[in-house]
Amino acid sequence: MTSKVSLACLVTLLAFAGCTTSNESSIPTGTGGHGGSGSGGQSPTGGGGSGGSTGGSPGSGGTTSSGGVTGTGGTTSTGGSSATGGTTSAGTGGDAATGGRAGSGGGGGTTATGGAGSGGTTATGGTTAKGGTTGGGGTTSRGGADGGVGGTTGTGGTPATGGTTSAGGGTSVTVGASGYPAAGASGQAQPSGTATTVTVLDWAGFKSAVSFTFDDSNSSQISNYSALQAQNDKGNNVRYTFYMQTGKSEASNQIWATAHKDGHELGNHTKSHQSAATTTDIDAAETFIKSTFGVTSYDVAAPNGDASYQTVVAGMKEFLTNRTAGNSGGIAATDSPSAKQWQLPCIIPATGAAASAMESSISSAISGGKWVTFLVHGFSGGSDGAYQPVSITEFTSTVSWAKTQGTIWIDTVENVSAYWIAEVGFKKLTATTSGTDKTWTWKTTDFNTPFPPGKYLRVKTDGGSLKQGSTVLSWDDHGYYEVSLDAGTLTLSAQ
Repeated sequence: MTSKVSLACLVTLLAFAGCTTSNESSIPTGTGGHGGSGSGGQSPTGGGGSGGSTGGSPGSGGTTSSGGVTGTGGTTSTGGSSATGGTTSAGTGGDAATGGRAGSGGGGGTTATGGAGSGGTTATGGTTAKGGTTGGGGTTSRGGADGGVGGTTGTGGTPATGGTTSAGGGTSVTVGASGYPAAGASGQAQPSGTATTVTVLDWAGFKSAVSFTFDDSNSSQISNYSALQAQNDKGNNVRYTFYMQTGKSEASNQIWATAHKDGHELGNHTKSHQSAATTTDIDAAETFIKSTFGVTSYDVAAPNGDASYQTVVAGMKEFLTNRTAGNSGGIAATDSPSAKQWQLPCIIPATGAAASAMESSISSAISGGKWVTFLVHGFSGGSDGAYQPVSITEFTSTVSWAKTQGTIWIDTVENVSAYWIAEVGFKKLTATTSGTDKTWTWKTTDFNTPFPPGKYLRVKTDGGSLKQGSTVLSWDDHGYYEVSLDAGTLTLSAQ
Protein backbone atom coordinates (compact mmCIF):
# COMPACT_ATOMS: atom_id res chain seq x y z
CA MET A 1 0.00 0.00 0.00
CA THR A 2 1.24 3.44 -0.79
CA SER A 3 1.32 5.98 2.02
CA LYS A 4 -1.67 8.04 2.40
CA VAL A 5 -2.26 11.74 1.81
CA SER A 6 -3.63 13.84 4.68
CA LEU A 7 -7.14 15.24 4.06
CA ALA A 8 -8.08 18.79 4.87
CA CYS A 9 -11.01 18.92 7.07
CA LEU A 10 -11.56 22.17 8.80
CA VAL A 11 -14.33 22.95 11.15
CA THR A 12 -15.09 25.41 13.66
CA LEU A 13 -17.08 24.48 16.59
CA LEU A 14 -18.45 25.64 19.75
CA ALA A 15 -18.16 23.63 22.83
CA PHE A 16 -19.87 22.82 25.97
CA ALA A 17 -18.40 20.16 28.16
CA GLY A 18 -16.50 20.60 31.39
CA CYS A 19 -13.05 20.76 32.76
CA THR A 20 -10.89 20.80 35.78
CA THR A 21 -8.22 23.40 35.77
CA SER A 22 -5.46 21.70 37.69
CA ASN A 23 -3.45 20.62 34.63
CA GLU A 24 -2.83 23.43 32.19
CA SER A 25 -0.25 24.81 29.80
CA SER A 26 -0.12 28.28 28.27
CA ILE A 27 0.07 29.00 24.57
CA PRO A 28 2.85 31.48 23.85
CA THR A 29 2.12 34.75 22.19
CA GLY A 30 4.26 36.66 19.79
CA THR A 31 4.54 37.11 16.10
CA GLY A 32 4.58 34.69 13.26
CA GLY A 33 2.31 31.73 12.63
CA HIS A 34 1.32 30.33 9.33
CA GLY A 35 -1.78 29.76 7.30
CA GLY A 36 -4.14 26.89 7.82
CA SER A 37 -5.08 25.95 4.31
CA GLY A 38 -3.97 22.96 2.40
CA SER A 39 -5.00 20.91 -0.54
CA GLY A 40 -4.86 17.44 -1.85
CA GLY A 41 -6.23 14.11 -0.81
CA GLN A 42 -9.74 13.01 -1.16
CA SER A 43 -12.40 14.10 1.17
CA PRO A 44 -15.28 12.09 2.45
CA THR A 45 -18.64 11.74 0.90
CA GLY A 46 -20.14 9.58 3.61
CA GLY A 47 -20.55 9.60 7.35
CA GLY A 48 -23.07 12.42 7.42
CA GLY A 49 -26.31 10.65 6.60
CA SER A 50 -27.93 9.62 3.35
CA GLY A 51 -26.57 11.52 0.43
CA GLY A 52 -23.48 12.61 2.37
CA SER A 53 -21.93 15.94 1.54
CA THR A 54 -18.79 16.27 -0.46
CA GLY A 55 -15.70 17.14 1.52
CA GLY A 56 -17.15 15.91 4.74
CA SER A 57 -19.52 18.85 5.12
CA PRO A 58 -21.88 18.24 7.98
CA GLY A 59 -25.53 17.43 7.67
CA SER A 60 -28.19 19.72 8.90
CA GLY A 61 -28.28 18.04 12.24
CA GLY A 62 -30.55 15.06 11.78
CA THR A 63 -33.59 14.60 13.91
CA THR A 64 -33.36 16.51 17.14
CA SER A 65 -33.59 14.40 20.26
CA SER A 66 -36.39 15.11 22.63
CA GLY A 67 -35.40 17.38 25.42
CA GLY A 68 -32.19 18.54 23.79
CA VAL A 69 -30.85 21.98 24.42
CA THR A 70 -31.07 24.32 21.49
CA GLY A 71 -27.78 25.48 20.08
CA THR A 72 -26.85 29.11 20.33
CA GLY A 73 -25.07 29.59 17.10
CA GLY A 74 -23.51 28.06 14.11
CA THR A 75 -24.64 28.22 10.54
CA THR A 76 -25.39 25.34 8.33
CA SER A 77 -22.79 24.26 5.82
CA THR A 78 -23.05 25.81 2.39
CA GLY A 79 -21.17 23.00 0.76
CA GLY A 80 -22.62 19.55 0.25
CA SER A 81 -26.04 18.17 0.77
CA SER A 82 -27.52 17.84 4.19
CA ALA A 83 -28.46 14.70 6.05
CA THR A 84 -32.04 13.66 5.55
CA GLY A 85 -32.77 13.35 9.25
CA GLY A 86 -33.20 10.55 11.70
CA THR A 87 -30.50 8.45 13.18
CA THR A 88 -27.76 7.84 10.65
CA SER A 89 -27.61 4.18 9.71
CA ALA A 90 -24.80 3.49 7.32
CA GLY A 91 -24.29 6.76 5.51
CA THR A 92 -23.59 6.94 1.82
CA GLY A 93 -20.35 5.14 1.22
CA GLY A 94 -20.25 3.86 4.79
CA ASP A 95 -18.46 0.70 5.79
CA ALA A 96 -16.38 -1.03 3.18
CA ALA A 97 -16.51 1.99 0.91
CA THR A 98 -14.01 2.30 -1.84
CA GLY A 99 -11.62 5.07 -2.66
CA GLY A 100 -8.63 6.07 -0.58
CA ARG A 101 -8.02 5.40 3.05
CA ALA A 102 -10.76 6.56 5.28
CA GLY A 103 -10.65 9.15 8.02
CA SER A 104 -11.21 8.07 11.53
CA GLY A 105 -14.90 8.75 11.81
CA GLY A 106 -18.06 8.71 9.82
CA GLY A 107 -18.90 5.01 9.99
CA GLY A 108 -22.58 4.30 9.54
CA GLY A 109 -24.74 4.72 12.54
CA THR A 110 -22.72 7.46 14.13
CA THR A 111 -23.66 11.08 14.50
CA ALA A 112 -21.50 13.63 12.71
CA THR A 113 -19.66 16.02 14.99
CA GLY A 114 -19.24 19.67 14.32
CA GLY A 115 -22.04 19.62 11.84
CA ALA A 116 -25.23 19.54 13.76
CA GLY A 117 -26.77 22.37 11.75
CA SER A 118 -27.86 25.64 13.23
CA GLY A 119 -28.87 25.02 16.75
CA GLY A 120 -30.56 21.65 17.01
CA THR A 121 -29.50 18.68 18.99
CA THR A 122 -27.82 15.60 17.67
CA ALA A 123 -29.73 12.47 16.87
CA THR A 124 -30.31 9.85 19.49
CA GLY A 125 -28.62 6.51 19.68
CA GLY A 126 -25.15 7.00 18.26
CA THR A 127 -21.74 8.12 19.30
CA THR A 128 -19.93 11.03 17.80
CA ALA A 129 -18.03 10.39 14.60
CA LYS A 130 -14.53 11.72 14.26
CA GLY A 131 -14.48 12.59 10.62
CA GLY A 132 -16.53 14.44 8.11
CA THR A 133 -16.04 17.92 9.46
CA THR A 134 -15.93 20.90 7.13
CA GLY A 135 -14.03 24.12 6.89
CA GLY A 136 -12.27 26.30 4.45
CA GLY A 137 -8.62 25.44 4.05
CA GLY A 138 -6.78 23.20 6.41
CA THR A 139 -4.73 20.12 5.79
CA THR A 140 -5.48 17.10 3.72
CA SER A 141 -6.15 13.71 5.28
CA ARG A 142 -5.04 10.26 4.33
CA GLY A 143 -7.28 9.70 1.35
CA GLY A 144 -10.62 10.87 2.63
CA ALA A 145 -12.80 10.27 5.64
CA ASP A 146 -14.63 6.99 6.32
CA GLY A 147 -16.75 5.86 3.47
CA GLY A 148 -15.24 8.53 1.22
CA VAL A 149 -15.14 7.87 -2.50
CA GLY A 150 -13.49 11.03 -3.66
CA GLY A 151 -14.69 14.58 -4.03
CA THR A 152 -13.17 17.87 -3.08
CA THR A 153 -13.10 19.48 0.29
CA GLY A 154 -16.01 21.59 1.36
CA THR A 155 -15.57 25.29 1.76
CA GLY A 156 -18.37 26.32 4.02
CA GLY A 157 -20.32 25.60 7.09
CA THR A 158 -19.61 26.12 10.73
CA PRO A 159 -20.90 23.81 13.41
CA ALA A 160 -23.82 24.57 15.63
CA THR A 161 -22.99 25.57 19.15
CA GLY A 162 -25.82 24.08 21.11
CA GLY A 163 -27.69 20.93 21.90
CA THR A 164 -26.76 17.92 23.92
CA THR A 165 -26.13 14.47 22.56
CA SER A 166 -28.62 11.81 23.54
CA ALA A 167 -26.83 8.52 23.30
CA GLY A 168 -26.89 5.01 24.64
CA GLY A 169 -30.58 4.25 24.73
CA GLY A 170 -31.73 7.71 25.70
CA THR A 171 -29.34 8.41 28.55
CA SER A 172 -28.33 12.03 28.10
CA VAL A 173 -24.72 13.09 28.46
CA THR A 174 -23.38 16.57 27.91
CA VAL A 175 -20.72 16.82 25.22
CA GLY A 176 -19.32 19.49 22.97
CA ALA A 177 -18.79 19.26 19.25
CA SER A 178 -15.66 17.25 20.06
CA GLY A 179 -17.77 14.43 21.43
CA TYR A 180 -15.54 14.25 24.49
CA PRO A 181 -17.40 13.73 27.77
CA ALA A 182 -17.76 16.63 30.17
CA ALA A 183 -15.03 17.05 32.76
CA GLY A 184 -15.70 18.76 36.06
CA ALA A 185 -18.63 20.59 37.56
CA SER A 186 -20.98 22.84 35.65
CA GLY A 187 -21.80 26.41 36.64
CA GLN A 188 -18.37 27.96 36.06
CA ALA A 189 -18.58 31.60 35.03
CA GLN A 190 -17.09 32.82 31.78
CA PRO A 191 -13.91 34.82 32.39
CA SER A 192 -14.41 38.54 32.00
CA GLY A 193 -12.17 41.54 31.65
CA THR A 194 -9.22 42.20 29.39
CA ALA A 195 -7.74 39.03 27.92
CA THR A 196 -4.02 38.39 27.69
CA THR A 197 -3.59 34.62 27.26
CA VAL A 198 -5.08 31.32 26.10
CA THR A 199 -4.38 28.14 28.07
CA VAL A 200 -4.83 24.59 26.80
CA LEU A 201 -6.28 22.13 29.32
CA ASP A 202 -4.40 18.85 29.68
CA TRP A 203 -6.28 15.66 28.77
CA ALA A 204 -9.45 17.49 27.69
CA GLY A 205 -9.83 18.92 31.19
CA PHE A 206 -9.43 15.64 33.09
CA LYS A 207 -6.58 15.01 35.50
CA SER A 208 -5.32 11.95 33.63
CA ALA A 209 -6.30 9.52 30.87
CA VAL A 210 -6.46 5.79 30.17
CA SER A 211 -7.04 3.90 26.93
CA PHE A 212 -8.31 0.33 27.29
CA THR A 213 -6.89 -1.65 24.36
CA PHE A 214 -7.32 -5.20 23.04
CA ASP A 215 -4.97 -7.16 20.76
CA ASP A 216 -5.30 -10.05 18.31
CA SER A 217 -9.03 -9.99 17.34
CA ASN A 218 -9.60 -12.84 19.80
CA SER A 219 -12.81 -14.87 19.99
CA SER A 220 -13.35 -14.00 23.65
CA GLN A 221 -13.44 -10.30 22.74
CA ILE A 222 -16.21 -11.10 20.25
CA SER A 223 -18.24 -13.26 22.63
CA ASN A 224 -17.92 -10.70 25.45
CA TYR A 225 -18.47 -7.58 23.36
CA SER A 226 -21.90 -6.86 24.81
CA ALA A 227 -20.42 -6.78 28.33
CA LEU A 228 -17.66 -4.44 27.17
CA GLN A 229 -20.08 -2.13 25.39
CA ALA A 230 -22.35 -2.03 28.44
CA GLN A 231 -19.69 0.09 30.13
CA ASN A 232 -20.07 2.63 27.32
CA ASP A 233 -23.53 3.34 28.66
CA LYS A 234 -23.65 7.00 27.61
CA GLY A 235 -22.30 6.36 24.15
CA ASN A 236 -19.05 8.25 24.64
CA ASN A 237 -17.82 7.71 28.18
CA VAL A 238 -15.90 4.46 27.57
CA ARG A 239 -14.47 4.01 24.09
CA TYR A 240 -11.96 1.21 23.46
CA THR A 241 -9.22 0.52 20.91
CA PHE A 242 -9.31 -2.93 19.28
CA TYR A 243 -5.99 -3.67 17.56
CA MET A 244 -6.87 -5.99 14.66
CA GLN A 245 -4.73 -8.99 13.69
CA THR A 246 -6.22 -9.24 10.23
CA GLY A 247 -4.79 -12.60 9.15
CA LYS A 248 -7.14 -14.40 11.56
CA SER A 249 -10.64 -15.54 10.55
CA GLU A 250 -12.05 -13.72 13.57
CA ALA A 251 -10.98 -10.43 12.01
CA SER A 252 -13.81 -10.75 9.48
CA ASN A 253 -16.49 -10.94 12.17
CA GLN A 254 -18.99 -8.11 11.80
CA ILE A 255 -18.78 -7.38 15.53
CA TRP A 256 -15.90 -5.08 14.62
CA ALA A 257 -18.17 -3.04 12.35
CA THR A 258 -20.55 -2.75 15.29
CA ALA A 259 -17.68 -1.70 17.54
CA HIS A 260 -16.71 1.05 15.11
CA LYS A 261 -20.30 2.31 14.93
CA ASP A 262 -20.40 2.30 18.73
CA GLY A 263 -17.49 4.76 18.74
CA HIS A 264 -14.58 2.40 19.36
CA GLU A 265 -11.33 2.44 17.41
CA LEU A 266 -10.09 -0.31 15.09
CA GLY A 267 -6.29 -0.23 15.24
CA ASN A 268 -3.58 -2.00 13.25
CA HIS A 269 -1.91 -5.12 14.71
CA THR A 270 -0.51 -6.33 11.37
CA LYS A 271 -1.74 -9.21 9.23
CA SER A 272 0.69 -11.93 10.31
CA HIS A 273 1.58 -10.92 13.88
CA GLN A 274 5.25 -11.50 13.12
CA SER A 275 7.76 -9.90 15.46
CA ALA A 276 9.98 -8.30 12.80
CA ALA A 277 8.30 -5.17 11.45
CA THR A 278 7.72 -4.79 7.71
CA THR A 279 5.77 -2.15 5.87
CA THR A 280 4.15 -4.90 3.77
CA ASP A 281 2.67 -6.63 6.82
CA ILE A 282 1.46 -3.38 8.37
CA ASP A 283 -0.06 -2.12 5.12
CA ALA A 284 -1.76 -5.48 4.48
CA ALA A 285 -3.62 -5.06 7.76
CA GLU A 286 -4.45 -1.45 6.91
CA THR A 287 -5.88 -2.47 3.53
CA PHE A 288 -8.03 -5.15 5.18
CA ILE A 289 -9.41 -2.77 7.81
CA LYS A 290 -10.27 -0.21 5.15
CA SER A 291 -11.81 -2.59 2.64
CA THR A 292 -13.77 -4.61 5.21
CA PHE A 293 -14.95 -1.91 7.60
CA GLY A 294 -14.39 1.38 5.74
CA VAL A 295 -12.07 2.56 8.50
CA THR A 296 -8.66 4.22 8.54
CA SER A 297 -6.45 3.16 11.41
CA TYR A 298 -4.08 5.80 12.73
CA ASP A 299 -2.49 3.61 15.41
CA VAL A 300 -0.34 0.47 15.40
CA ALA A 301 0.35 -2.02 18.19
CA ALA A 302 3.66 -3.85 17.79
CA PRO A 303 3.23 -7.65 17.85
CA ASN A 304 5.04 -9.01 20.89
CA GLY A 305 6.09 -5.42 21.59
CA ASP A 306 9.01 -5.81 19.19
CA ALA A 307 11.23 -2.73 19.13
CA SER A 308 11.62 -2.83 15.33
CA TYR A 309 8.17 -1.28 14.96
CA GLN A 310 9.28 1.97 16.56
CA THR A 311 11.47 2.86 13.59
CA VAL A 312 9.38 1.26 10.85
CA VAL A 313 6.04 2.78 11.89
CA ALA A 314 7.56 6.23 12.42
CA GLY A 315 9.18 6.11 9.00
CA MET A 316 5.96 5.16 7.18
CA LYS A 317 4.38 8.59 7.81
CA GLU A 318 0.95 6.93 7.98
CA PHE A 319 0.22 6.77 11.70
CA LEU A 320 -0.04 8.72 14.95
CA THR A 321 1.37 6.13 17.34
CA ASN A 322 2.91 2.72 17.91
CA ARG A 323 2.04 0.96 21.16
CA THR A 324 4.59 -1.37 22.74
CA ALA A 325 3.95 -4.25 25.12
CA GLY A 326 6.10 -3.04 27.99
CA ASN A 327 5.13 -1.23 31.15
CA SER A 328 7.40 1.79 31.47
CA GLY A 329 4.95 4.18 33.08
CA GLY A 330 2.52 6.70 31.69
CA ILE A 331 2.97 9.68 29.39
CA ALA A 332 2.83 13.23 30.73
CA ALA A 333 1.02 15.93 28.78
CA THR A 334 4.32 17.79 28.51
CA ASP A 335 6.29 14.82 27.11
CA SER A 336 7.63 15.35 23.60
CA PRO A 337 5.69 13.20 21.12
CA SER A 338 8.64 12.88 18.73
CA ALA A 339 9.98 9.83 20.54
CA LYS A 340 7.24 8.61 22.87
CA GLN A 341 4.45 8.40 20.30
CA TRP A 342 6.31 5.49 18.69
CA GLN A 343 6.72 3.57 21.94
CA LEU A 344 3.56 4.09 23.96
CA PRO A 345 3.87 2.20 27.24
CA CYS A 346 1.12 -0.13 28.40
CA ILE A 347 -0.01 -2.25 31.32
CA ILE A 348 -0.65 -5.99 30.79
CA PRO A 349 -2.39 -7.59 33.78
CA ALA A 350 -1.37 -11.03 34.99
CA THR A 351 -3.43 -14.07 34.06
CA GLY A 352 -6.66 -14.01 36.04
CA ALA A 353 -5.83 -10.67 37.71
CA ALA A 354 -8.37 -9.37 40.17
CA ALA A 355 -10.04 -6.01 39.60
CA SER A 356 -8.25 -4.58 42.63
CA ALA A 357 -4.85 -5.42 41.11
CA MET A 358 -5.78 -3.89 37.74
CA GLU A 359 -7.11 -0.74 39.40
CA SER A 360 -3.94 -0.38 41.45
CA SER A 361 -1.72 -0.67 38.37
CA ILE A 362 -3.71 2.01 36.55
CA SER A 363 -3.62 4.35 39.54
CA SER A 364 0.15 4.02 39.75
CA ALA A 365 0.71 4.59 36.02
CA ILE A 366 -1.45 7.72 35.76
CA SER A 367 -0.29 9.35 38.98
CA GLY A 368 0.88 12.90 38.46
CA GLY A 369 -1.53 13.52 35.60
CA LYS A 370 -0.42 10.98 32.99
CA TRP A 371 -1.96 8.88 30.22
CA VAL A 372 -1.48 5.13 29.97
CA THR A 373 -2.71 2.35 27.70
CA PHE A 374 -4.05 -0.82 29.31
CA LEU A 375 -3.72 -4.04 27.28
CA VAL A 376 -5.89 -7.16 27.50
CA HIS A 377 -5.60 -9.90 24.90
CA GLY A 378 -8.77 -11.74 25.84
CA PHE A 379 -10.98 -13.24 28.49
CA SER A 380 -11.24 -16.58 30.20
CA GLY A 381 -13.03 -19.20 28.10
CA GLY A 382 -12.07 -18.08 24.60
CA SER A 383 -11.37 -20.63 21.87
CA ASP A 384 -8.15 -19.18 20.48
CA GLY A 385 -5.76 -19.12 23.41
CA ALA A 386 -5.65 -15.45 24.40
CA TYR A 387 -2.41 -14.45 26.11
CA GLN A 388 -2.82 -13.92 29.87
CA PRO A 389 -6.63 -13.85 29.85
CA VAL A 390 -8.56 -12.22 32.67
CA SER A 391 -12.14 -12.59 33.85
CA ILE A 392 -14.59 -10.43 31.93
CA THR A 393 -16.30 -9.63 35.24
CA GLU A 394 -13.05 -8.48 36.87
CA PHE A 395 -12.15 -6.43 33.80
CA THR A 396 -15.49 -4.64 33.52
CA SER A 397 -15.33 -3.95 37.25
CA THR A 398 -12.01 -2.23 36.58
CA VAL A 399 -13.52 -0.13 33.80
CA SER A 400 -16.45 0.77 36.05
CA TRP A 401 -14.00 1.85 38.76
CA ALA A 402 -12.19 4.13 36.29
CA LYS A 403 -15.52 5.72 35.32
CA THR A 404 -16.51 6.44 38.89
CA GLN A 405 -13.27 8.32 39.60
CA GLY A 406 -14.60 11.27 37.60
CA THR A 407 -11.07 12.51 36.92
CA ILE A 408 -9.92 10.02 34.25
CA TRP A 409 -10.52 10.58 30.55
CA ILE A 410 -11.34 7.12 29.14
CA ASP A 411 -11.01 7.19 25.37
CA THR A 412 -9.39 5.63 22.32
CA VAL A 413 -5.70 5.80 21.61
CA GLU A 414 -6.49 7.93 18.57
CA ASN A 415 -8.48 10.54 20.50
CA VAL A 416 -6.11 10.83 23.44
CA SER A 417 -2.89 10.74 21.42
CA ALA A 418 -4.19 13.30 18.92
CA TYR A 419 -5.04 15.63 21.82
CA TRP A 420 -1.61 15.19 23.42
CA ILE A 421 0.30 15.63 20.15
CA ALA A 422 -1.74 18.71 19.18
CA GLU A 423 -1.40 20.32 22.62
CA VAL A 424 2.38 20.03 22.55
CA GLY A 425 2.47 21.40 18.99
CA PHE A 426 0.00 24.17 19.77
CA LYS A 427 2.15 25.51 22.58
CA LYS A 428 4.98 26.08 20.11
CA LEU A 429 2.93 28.45 17.96
CA THR A 430 3.37 32.20 18.11
CA ALA A 431 0.57 34.66 17.60
CA THR A 432 0.36 37.61 15.26
CA THR A 433 -1.05 40.84 16.71
CA SER A 434 -3.51 43.23 15.11
CA GLY A 435 -4.70 45.96 17.42
CA THR A 436 -5.86 44.18 20.57
CA ASP A 437 -6.37 40.84 18.78
CA LYS A 438 -3.94 37.93 18.85
CA THR A 439 -4.25 35.24 16.20
CA TRP A 440 -2.68 31.78 16.03
CA THR A 441 -2.65 29.88 12.76
CA TRP A 442 -1.55 26.34 11.97
CA LYS A 443 -1.89 23.32 9.76
CA THR A 444 -2.69 19.99 11.39
CA THR A 445 0.33 18.53 9.62
CA ASP A 446 2.38 20.86 11.82
CA PHE A 447 1.49 18.43 14.60
CA ASN A 448 1.86 15.11 12.79
CA THR A 449 1.74 13.71 9.26
CA PRO A 450 -0.93 12.48 9.01
CA PHE A 451 -3.30 13.99 11.55
CA PRO A 452 -6.88 12.69 11.78
CA PRO A 453 -9.72 15.11 11.04
CA GLY A 454 -12.36 16.22 13.50
CA LYS A 455 -10.13 16.76 16.54
CA TYR A 456 -10.33 19.50 19.17
CA LEU A 457 -8.52 21.14 22.05
CA ARG A 458 -10.20 22.52 25.14
CA VAL A 459 -8.92 25.92 26.24
CA LYS A 460 -9.67 28.73 28.66
CA THR A 461 -8.76 32.42 28.69
CA ASP A 462 -8.39 35.09 31.35
CA GLY A 463 -11.08 37.20 29.67
CA GLY A 464 -12.08 38.61 26.31
CA SER A 465 -13.54 36.36 23.62
CA LEU A 466 -12.38 33.70 21.19
CA LYS A 467 -13.33 33.13 17.59
CA GLN A 468 -12.36 30.88 14.74
CA GLY A 469 -12.79 32.69 11.47
CA SER A 470 -16.02 34.65 11.80
CA THR A 471 -17.51 32.34 14.41
CA VAL A 472 -17.37 33.46 18.04
CA LEU A 473 -16.85 30.49 20.32
CA SER A 474 -19.34 29.89 23.11
CA TRP A 475 -18.19 29.42 26.66
CA ASP A 476 -19.24 26.14 28.24
CA ASP A 477 -20.07 26.48 31.92
CA HIS A 478 -17.97 23.43 32.75
CA GLY A 479 -15.07 25.82 32.27
CA TYR A 480 -13.68 25.95 28.74
CA TYR A 481 -14.02 26.66 25.04
CA GLU A 482 -13.59 23.92 22.42
CA VAL A 483 -11.22 24.76 19.56
CA SER A 484 -11.46 22.92 16.24
CA LEU A 485 -8.04 21.92 14.99
CA ASP A 486 -9.37 21.57 11.45
CA ALA A 487 -10.17 25.30 11.41
CA GLY A 488 -6.48 26.21 11.49
CA THR A 489 -6.94 29.56 13.20
CA LEU A 490 -7.85 31.00 16.61
CA THR A 491 -8.22 34.68 17.55
CA LEU A 492 -8.27 36.09 21.06
CA SER A 493 -9.94 39.46 21.32
CA ALA A 494 -8.92 41.37 24.43
CA GLN A 495 -12.44 42.66 25.09
